[in-house]
Amino acid sequence: MALTFKIYTDSALTTELVGNLIATQNADSSTPPIQFQLFIGSVTASRKIEANSNPGVDQISVSIVDAAVASGHEATEVKLATTQGGLAASTPAAPLDLGLIVNSGAGNGAEFWIEADDVTGVIGTSVELSVDTNALIESVV
Repeated sequence: MALTFKIYTDSALTTELVGNLIATQNADSSTPPIQFQLFIGSVTASRKIEANSNPGVDQISVSIVDAAVASGHEATEVKLATTQGGLAASTPAAPLDLGLIVNSGAGNGAEFWIEADDVTGVIGTSVELSVDTNALIESVV
């Protein structure tokens, strides 16, 4: 069975994140850290996801993948947290645990935040970063 759980840009799980994250740097290097609020969830009723490695015991985790190392933002510039306020204390490039189970339904999406803080000062748009999860298994609740 294909996973019905996806990454969304809204808590109602109506707008799926398609493709990579897009981060634009200002020409004058004045861009503050770029933040994204995302949710992992499913609108299919009565479903749940768990880590495939050891369901209900291992964490569901998200991480950042850099498809073009040495161009644009690097994964080492990116922080993940479950809240916007948690970004300040997050470790760059570290994966983020979202819990043991995420249930389907718009009210159950697991919220997480991403912050890219440019250290290169290179002007332009960066599109090589994407969100990935550990291997997950979906089942009926």
